[in-house]
Amino acid sequence: MSRSPDTQPAPHPPARHDDQHAQHPVPRVRQGPIAVQVRNLTTGYDGNAALEEISFDVARGNLVALIGPNGSGKSTLIKSLVGLLAPWSGAIEVLGDPPSAARERIGYMPQIESVDWRFPVSVREVVAMGLYQRRWGWDRLRRLAGRAPNESAAIDAALERLRIRDLAAEQVSELSGGQQRRVLLARTLVKDPEVLLLDEPAAGLDVSVEEDLLGLLLELAEQGKTLIVATHDITSVFEHYPLAICVNKRLVVSGPPAEVLTEDVLVQTFGRHLMVFHRDEHGYTVEPHVWHGRHDH
Repeated sequence: MSRSPDTQPAPHPPARHDDQHAQHPVPRVRQGPIAVQVRNLTTGYDGNAALEEISFDVARGNLVALIGPNGSGKSTLIKSLVGLLAPWSGAIEVLGDPPSAARERIGYMPQIESVDWRFPVSVREVVAMGLYQRRWGWDRLRRLAGRAPNESAAIDAALERLRIRDLAAEQVSELSGGQQRRVLLARTLVKDPEVLLLDEPAAGLDVSVEEDLLGLLLELAEQGKTLIVATHDITSVFEHYPLAICVNKRLVVSGPPAEVLTEDVLVQTFGRHLMVFHRDEHGYTVEPHVWHGRHDH
């Protein structure tokens, strides 16, 4: 991945003084074949550009945080990588192919708010969706979900991995938001994809469940999976992600967080919404950034 130009030293991340975070060291940056390549990507909706001239590479086996303020284009980028949104210009390759050709090797988890949870379907059936093409339809899905031994075992393994096997027969509409996120992630993992594109998977989770999720992401990266994870948790990015991509409609910077997430870069990415990290004798505190210079109206 490209790195930032000459900038100020990176601010230290706010420390978290608990044993759980100590269990999750930052994995190494992997070099090697490219898993995701984006060149001069411009795209958007209804004639309005959401991303402009975005370019970056991600080598296979890396865990990458995708950060930016609301409306910066994070979800648009993920949808483009999975092939749900076509480029207006530029090119995308995932595992050496266009997203449409690589889709069977990509796992995608959308934001929970984009899912209609009112449909009468069980947890197990939702996880099984990760194995079947959508055009087959609900009835065929239900007939086949329990009949292929290998697929049934994969569904069981995904449920177990996300600690939701005891919820398999429950209606997804009856679950909590945290449980629904785990169901979506199980659906994403059930086909054992090589590349995972996750849009805010930890939003709204309690601390213990978020820690479990982080451990799983790190485990998947160690297994050689490539993960791009949209997140607002800058502290976690500093502490656990070997690489970060910062976007605000354009690419701001990409590279190791400790090297590229300088105060200047964070101001450029988040603008007035920036939270700047300061160190004192007790560790780190988080304070609103004071904007200097002309205010736009």
